[in-house]
Amino acid sequence: MAAPPANKPDLRARNDGTVKPISLSARSWSKLVLAAGLAFIAHPVSAETLADAVAAAYARNPALNEQRFRQKANDEGYVQARAAYGPQLNGQISAGKSRITVGGLAVQDQETNTATLSLNQPLYSSGRLRGSLAAARANVLAGQEQLRATEQQLVQNVISVYAAVLRDEARLAVGRENVTVLQDQLRENIARRRVGDVTLTDVGQADSRLAAAELQLASLEASLAVSRGQYLQVVGHNPGTLAPLPDIGPMPTSIDDAFVRAEDNNPDLSVARLVEQVSSAEAASVRGERGFSISVAGQASYSNDLLHIDGRSARKTLTGQVTLSQPLFNSGAIQSRVREADARNSADQVGIDQARRAAMQAVTLAWSQLSAARVALVAGQRQVESAQLAFAGMQREQRNGLRSTIDTLNAEQELQAAQLNFLQSRYSEYVARGSLLAAVGTLRAKTIASDVEVYDPEENFRRVRHAGMTPLEPIAMGLDRIGSAAVRRPLSANLTGEGAPRPDQAPALPEKPGAALTEQPLVPINQSRVVPASELPGGLPRTGALPDRPATPPDAVR
Repeated sequence: MAAPPANKPDLRARNDGTVKPISLSARSWSKLVLAAGLAFIAHPVSAETLADAVAAAYARNPALNEQRFRQKANDEGYVQARAAYGPQLNGQISAGKSRITVGGLAVQDQETNTATLSLNQPLYSSGRLRGSLAAARANVLAGQEQLRATEQQLVQNVISVYAAVLRDEARLAVGRENVTVLQDQLRENIARRRVGDVTLTDVGQADSRLAAAELQLASLEASLAVSRGQYLQVVGHNPGTLAPLPDIGPMPTSIDDAFVRAEDNNPDLSVARLVEQVSSAEAASVRGERGFSISVAGQASYSNDLLHIDGRSARKTLTGQVTLSQPLFNSGAIQSRVREADARNSADQVGIDQARRAAMQAVTLAWSQLSAARVALVAGQRQVESAQLAFAGMQREQRNGLRSTIDTLNAEQELQAAQLNFLQSRYSEYVARGSLLAAVGTLRAKTIASDVEVYDPEENFRRVRHAGMTPLEPIAMGLDRIGSAAVRRPLSANLTGEGAPRPDQAPALPEKPGAALTEQPLVPINQSRVVPASELPGGLPRTGALPDRPATPPDAVR
């Protein structure tokens, strides 16, 4: 057999079963590389987005799923309260044996079998059942708002851990770059000492800063590991390659707009209002205990002697009755329960005011943090650019004998600290956006992940609310409204929210930062360069262009 051409692969098998090595020409290698490149383009490796993280946490987070099941339990509480209006049918079967003796002699042995059916239907309860049903419904609504608060907290946590991983990855890169720069500085000082250009003191200074940088690098690595662990805890999987943070919103246009939104949408405030409705309805239910109740009952029974299966000894009984019950004296127990229920409701009314103040404080805190973070972001960018300019100049001046080693090391340290602070400001600004949306009650999974399948707790309530319902229940519900106490007590004037004081002197919110501040990578430390005066950072004051000193307020003069 002739040998294959040199430019084609030899795929012949050897006698031992192995394949002979393949020889490829340059043209063949080019085709393989091109094919691999096209396959990579066709199937690119996509980065995980914040929307992906929110969708994963929304579907699998145990805290959220736990609250969903608790809400289903709340739904069943309404079904049980509604069922109290319906008929209760019970059956009973018994078998027994009796013996009658006279003078020690058995006179008669009898075995009996009895079947009984009992039916009871409440007709009127003076509002006791009405109050219980209203309390159960308010409890369902409160649970739904608590579920919304849990979802909102989850989304806020996802934003925090996602941004923290990106922040700590960038900070770790800065730390590694810092170690590299200081290693180069140490090598340079060692070389210059050999020629007598610097002293052992300069070498010791550089080595000391390198040791500190290595210690800091270990701390940055630990911080990233902690953030990744928190990401796993919240989202449910380890973070891969994370995409840049997307824009979230819409944000409130002003602090007053934020207060209005919080008044209407803050879930904690909504929960407090609904908890007050629960205790108000429970107080109405307790008041119903003072009134009378009416119910109808019927019973059918059948008894037969087991020894006479022909039915001649069977006994059939039908009984029907209407019962009116009115408490007459209970040593003040019912009135005590009424006072107790009213006191609990008054406490829940005060809880509304407490929740409102907490919501207003949450808005103020998030607004102030967002304002400060945006100021810090703009100032931090200026600080980084100026520190890079100073470090590059220090390096050049040191090589020319105009600066000492410690001057350059200090400049490099200030640059690295400025970069780390800038990355922290990026994180704080973005997390503050999520906190403000959470404070006003508009942060939902749908806000971040528009394609997420939303869980609707009301759907389960609609599915079970009429389970087992009979036509008699609406009739009993209508009768129970006659003369019963109202299930809602009026709120005092200072608890309705009208005219409630709000925080003042909130700082103005700077404009939303652009992509250059929030996404642009930092210039590595070792790429800092000296720039001419015409390219100085825009925020760096030029000679003769220093900002004016702010005027001192008259009331500040002592």
